[in-house]
Amino acid sequence: MKSFLRIVSVLCSLQIVSAFVAPTNIAQVAPSIMTPTSTFSQLNLAPIDTDTLNTIVNNAPSMMLSETEPWVEPLSQILGPFFNIFSFFMLCRVVISWYPTSNLNEFPYNVVVWPTEPLLRAIRGTVPPAFGVDITPIVWLAIFSFFNEILCGQQGLLTMKMKYGI
Repeated sequence: MKSFLRIVSVLCSLQIVSAFVAPTNIAQVAPSIMTPTSTFSQLNLAPIDTDTLNTIVNNAPSMMLSETEPWVEPLSQILGPFFNIFSFFMLCRVVISWYPTSNLNEFPYNVVVWPTEPLLRAIRGTVPPAFGVDITPIVWLAIFSFFNEILCGQQGLLTMKMKYGI
């Protein structure tokens, strides 16, 4: 049935159809669509005027989103960039760690080092170095990537809450 409605909306947007038909009883239409031997005359359709069909097609994208709490969208708009920026900063910290002689208080490095150092210092005692290399930026990169995907990803909790209201 969704593909049928999608075809109708495409045809109307291309203005190929000036007046179309809609089912008078969905319960009668669904079984006949499912059978391979059904014909167009079995669908029991009634005419719809163009204005009604245009209203349905134009409002279709807004009908897909459900009503949700007002805090969800702003939180998603804040957390998404936050996780992405800090993931990038942690990736930069991994690259900076390859050059131990660099001064971390100089301009290009301090932009990345100063915001991330408190996070790294918090778990440096817990996560031991692997083969003499500090892996705490990699741990934080994994944490930020995980939470970004769980909360703000395509099937993240906040995204699903905005789309479907769950």
